[in-house]
Amino acid sequence: MSDRRLQVFHTVAGVLSFTKAAEILNMTQPAVTFQVRQLEEDFNTRLFDRGHNKISLTEAGEVVDGYAEKIFELYGDMQESVKRLTGDNTGNITIGASTTIAEYMLPALLGDFKERFPDVSIRLKVANTTGVVTMVEDNAIDLGIVEGEVNNKLLLVDACQVDKLFVIVATEHPLSKQPTLQTSELLEHPFIFREGCSGTRSVIARYLEKAGFQESQLNIALELGSTEAI
Repeated sequence: MSDRRLQVFHTVAGVLSFTKAAEILNMTQPAVTFQVRQLEEDFNTRLFDRGHNKISLTEAGEVVDGYAEKIFELYGDMQESVKRLTGDNTGNITIGASTTIAEYMLPALLGDFKERFPDVSIRLKVANTTGVVTMVEDNAIDLGIVEGEVNNKLLLVDACQVDKLFVIVATEHPLSKQPTLQTSELLEHPFIFREGCSGTRSVIARYLEKAGFQESQLNIALELGSTEAI
């Protein structure tokens, strides 16, 4: 079995996007899709469920991804052991990122990093903010990048980028005609929100509190697991 195909599959599984994986791997999207399909042919089963602008791992895909993670960890350990013997100072970095950051910020940054340090192997693990912080606490990753607040005072936390959040509505929505929006007006309309442990959600909750409102006052019509899904 080709190690490259497994690496491509594992990257797609991490970000659940062929397009984002192609950017991270510096490949074309058709090439990424081809590698995954070859792996699916080897196993004679689908590893991803492909929906409208969204993919998810099948049960078989979850199994393969779990073993792939172990394989790459062992492979990385082997490389490190050999490099220590030969004096080679290249190595592996395991990064954890919250969903929004993995989808929108990291692809370009990781591509630039690989151009500067082609011999450094990067592994990316994607979870919500709570999950990434837990991985740092458990030493499962070297570095975590999240948009939510980190309350563990034993961790070294540094701000690396400032982002802005916007309210979005359909073009025919009554709020779309307004040049500005009052916070209280959000409470009058159905709201599509991120899941409970999301860093994006916690940022919005803090904003509401500062404005004198509670998250519970929102008319939450739907909760989704990623900004891209919203």
